[in-house]
Amino acid sequence: MVDLQLASSITGYMSILCWIIVFIPQLVENYRLKSGKGLSKSFLVIWLAGDFFNLMGIIAEDLLLTMFLLALWYTVADIGLIWQVYYYERRSDSRGKANRRRASGYNDEDADDVQLLVGHRRMSSEADALIEDWLPEDRSKSWTSMDWIGLSSIILTTVLSCYLYFANHHQHGSDGSNNGDETWAVIPQLLGWTSAILYIGSRIPQIVKNHRRQSTEGLTSGMLICAVLGNVLFTMSIFLRSTETSYILKNLAWIAGSIGTLVFDFTIFLQFFLYNAFRKSKRQAD
Repeated sequence: MVDLQLASSITGYMSILCWIIVFIPQLVENYRLKSGKGLSKSFLVIWLAGDFFNLMGIIAEDLLLTMFLLALWYTVADIGLIWQVYYYERRSDSRGKANRRRASGYNDEDADDVQLLVGHRRMSSEADALIEDWLPEDRSKSWTSMDWIGLSSIILTTVLSCYLYFANHHQHGSDGSNNGDETWAVIPQLLGWTSAILYIGSRIPQIVKNHRRQSTEGLTSGMLICAVLGNVLFTMSIFLRSTETSYILKNLAWIAGSIGTLVFDFTIFLQFFLYNAFRKSKRQAD
């Protein structure tokens, strides 16, 4: 006979593995493009808010350790993605300002050439070197400060979350599923349902952005596949743990959030293939 408790743990950790992998291709893609323009900022911010409420709800409700680890990773990875997007945006803005400052130092005879240089989307290596000379002197300090803020946020979130979870877990004396107390706590449930709503709504800005651009450039298929697998395995881990009505109802917010996002994940996945297929057919036609 299959040990359902063991199966629940296995699927839970497989879900964590999927979500660990899911962000790596996107982080690499952003680094490769030196841009995070493929991601909607609203999508990331709402997703982070959902992950935060999800994390707090899991801690307060003393749910499965796998659920806690997954929620913590969500939050930390979101902070990393948001930092990366704004980093490349500020970097681009700094170069644009440096271009304008450099252009102002030219005489009228060179004005046309400068404007042509500024108008280019991708500059030559020589232009990049010149621009670096015109950047503000405190540029390195500003990036260092930003790095410390991002790193401090990740460390603080990790340490406080672990402390709160294990302190609450120790107080309950179990993983929250075997202590026989399946009564609802209002605050954790509110946190859980808030996160579920934010999760479902977070995908909408990304879908709209993809539709407006008629492109999913900047997104990776690996991220979408792992996102779907992560949500499916996460939901399975809950149902394998127990199918008692009280337990399912206690975890219903997290189940709804996971299943609800699947619909939108499949929508983005469909956009990915449709827009890529359209782009290939257009290239062949040309």
